[in-house]
Amino acid sequence: MVTAANRLSEALRNWADWDLIAPLAAAPRLGPVLSEGSGHILFELLDEPSLVARIRRRPTSEVEGAFTGEVEIWSAAASAGIAPALLYVDHQQQAVICERARQASHPITGAALGQLMCAIHALPRVNRQLTLRADVTSYLSSVPAEQRSAWRAIVHSTDIEQAFSMLEHDTDYLCHNDLTAGNLLTQGDQLFAIDWEYAAMGSRYFDVAIAMTDLPAIEQPLLAERVFGQSLSFALLTAGRTIAALVTALWQHRFDPSQAPDPRTDLSWLPRR
Repeated sequence: MVTAANRLSEALRNWADWDLIAPLAAAPRLGPVLSEGSGHILFELLDEPSLVARIRRRPTSEVEGAFTGEVEIWSAAASAGIAPALLYVDHQQQAVICERARQASHPITGAALGQLMCAIHALPRVNRQLTLRADVTSYLSSVPAEQRSAWRAIVHSTDIEQAFSMLEHDTDYLCHNDLTAGNLLTQGDQLFAIDWEYAAMGSRYFDVAIAMTDLPAIEQPLLAERVFGQSLSFALLTAGRTIAALVTALWQHRFDPSQAPDPRTDLSWLPRR
């Protein structure tokens, strides 16, 4: 069995090719796992504490060419100073060496998160579109058979269809689409976004709705105000929150079943219109 550590061997062997201002004096050693998420494993580098190695453990994005697309967008975000710098990319093993960012030392405010999102939305356009309807259809295959009819009824309801349509007719921006607490780190005073595999062109209202998930209720209006200003549409925000809740619930059935809701007995996860 090929382990994640084995798959990083090529990147480590090519340490002399890493894009560093000051070249390393010797080959770095792979350290312990720092964190493990639904899609990636992050390793410490024992001799270089300012760097980390990340390997994709399984695909979580439904978009074709997800890793290549992520690297393209991540590189643009790093150039804009809102993501850790990429130092080496192994496309075959879907592994990267990058700068290390840290957990925030204080709670992230809605205004600070909104400022980060504005910077993300200002990044150059890419040829990669958010595929929310296709994602929902794919995730439905992971729902337990006894729940499937209840889920289909929700997915095909008038409210859901209207919410999808509103987001699809909104102006496209480059969005991160997964700015939950675990994907927000800092380097100095700068807030960074990591894990760009879901990034694509889409509605900012879906992006903001996902970001609101882990934000205290008192901070959520400040986030929306910072991103949209006077142009804020409460109808579009409601649509974004509705689809974000649906996609998240079905994503959990695919990747985190123990946390997934059963719509036959619990609809508290679905925002009320």
